[in-house]
Parts: sequence; structure tokens; C-alpha cells
Amino acid sequence: MATGQSSTPSFFNFLKEGVLLPSRNRSLFAAVFVVIVATTSLLLFANDLAIQPLADEVLADVKALNGTDPGSPDFSHLLQEIQDDTRELLLAGAAYLLCAVVVGSAVRIVVLFAAVTTYSGELHTFGSLLGKARAQLKGPVLTLAFVYVVEIAYVALLTAMAALIVYLAMKGYTVMLLVVYLPLLAGIVFMVYFAFVCNLGVVVAVAEPGCHGAGAVRRAWRLAKGKRRRAVVFVAVTGLLAAAFSPVHTLARACAVGNVASGLLLELVYTALMAAVELFGLCAFAAFYYECKGSSEAAATEYEKLSTQEANDA
Repeated sequence: MATGQSSTPSFFNFLKEGVLLPSRNRSLFAAVFVVIVATTSLLLFANDLAIQPLADEVLADVKALNGTDPGSPDFSHLLQEIQDDTRELLLAGAAYLLCAVVVGSAVRIVVLFAAVTTYSGELHTFGSLLGKARAQLKGPVLTLAFVYVVEIAYVALLTAMAALIVYLAMKGYTVMLLVVYLPLLAGIVFMVYFAFVCNLGVVVAVAEPGCHGAGAVRRAWRLAKGKRRRAVVFVAVTGLLAAAFSPVHTLARACAVGNVASGLLLELVYTALMAAVELFGLCAFAAFYYECKGSSEAAATEYEKLSTQEANDA
């Protein structure tokens, strides 16, 4: 499939491929979709049952503390409860976050292998796809680890700049405030494109065995060069879809208070919708990678032809 596209694809073609790609191997993508729904449901239920109640309890205690006399015994009791609940929330949140990252990364790699192999013309069952992913797991895992480290460092830098802005604002240093604010704003905007390139780097690691880590991200940066408008369109489309479906989750939590069955049903509907968005996004990433690769190879071939022609003319 990837090698057969000689004409230049349209601007929105990679989005169309993101929708149509699962139809080329329905049984495989049906299994992949079920995996996404199952893992996402488990993570959502874990958050709703273990994390959210702790957060609500801490919030309720803080509100009660604000209306309690600091000199009363209830004040010190509430303060101790807040400290204990906060500690428990941080520990549970850290464990949940670690679990979500590991599970989410594993599912993401499997989906990318399904998208990349299907786009390139390979036909796999779910079992054979897992075997292929297991054999080539090192590259994507190292690339994801590199991406997480770089993104965390990037966010830490932006956070430090934001803290500096708050300090400068408190001190009244207006000129210095503007000097730091403009790079922070530019950094936040660039972060969207940078995250897109990092995600494309994971696709590179899946599609090109032996290219991983920083090398995969550099390769993705070169492939995406000159295609920033498509990156903006992709981020806008997936972001709007996620935002459009988020009220379903809010409604599910509200219904669960009075009717558990209705809440669980809406939660499942929300999970299925978000799984469809994730599947579409990763398939679109695979299509975008092959389009970029095809245009890059075509440009290299054209350059080689021109060089050869000039040498012959000389």
C-alpha cells in the first residue's frame, strides 16, 4: 500500500487513511479496538473507584477546615486527616500513573504495529501481530522512554519559567517579566508541534527496525519538515473529537450517583468513543509517516536524476 502511492497525496489524505485503514484488516483492528476499550475501561474504573474518592475526600476536608475555628480540637483533627488523605492520594496517584503509562504504552505499541503493518500491505492475525511486536519491541520501548524523558524535561523547563514569571510579577519587574513571558509563550506553542514530532518518532521506531531513541525522533523531525500545517490540523481534529466526547464522561459520573447501571453504561460508551479516537489518531500517524517517507524518497530520487543528468551533460 505504501509503495503503490506514486502521486502526491492530498492535504487531508492522512486523515482519510486514519478512518479507512482499519477496514483493510477488520478482524485485526476489531481485536485491537477491544483491547483499547478493555484497558481504557479498567483505567477509568480504577480512577473512579480508587483515586477520585480520595481527591473528593481531601477537597471536602479542606472546605470543612476553612469553616472551623483554628483553636478548636476539630481543626487539628481535620488537619491531620488532610495530611493523611493527601499522603494516601499521592501514593495511590503515583501507582496509578505508573500503571497507566505502562499499560498505555503497551497498547499504543500494539496499535502502531497494526497500523504500520497494514498500511505497508502485511496481513496479520492478532496473534501473529503480537509475535512481530514482541520480536521488535526494543526499538519502540527505547523510543517511548526517550520521548517521556524529553517531554518531562521540557515541561519542567516551562514550569520553571512560569515560576520565574510569578516571582517577577510579585517583585514588579515589568521589563524582565515581558522578556521571560514571550519565550514561555513561544515554548508552549512549540510544545504542541514537538509532541507531534515525538509521537511520529515512535511510529518511525515501529516502521524502521534499528532506528530508535534520539535517532527515531531526529528522523521524524526531518520527515515532518515543511508539514507543520498538517500537524496543526491533526492536533486540532483529535483535540476537538476528545473535547466533544468528554461531556459523556461527566454525564456518566453524574448518573452513577443515582443509577449505577446507567453510569456504567455511559462510561462504557465514553470509553468506546475515546478508543475510536485513539485508533483513528494512531492510524493517521502511520499514514502521515508513509506520506512523508514517500515524498522524501521521491525528492531524493528526483535530485539523483538531476545530478546524473548534469554529470552526463558535462
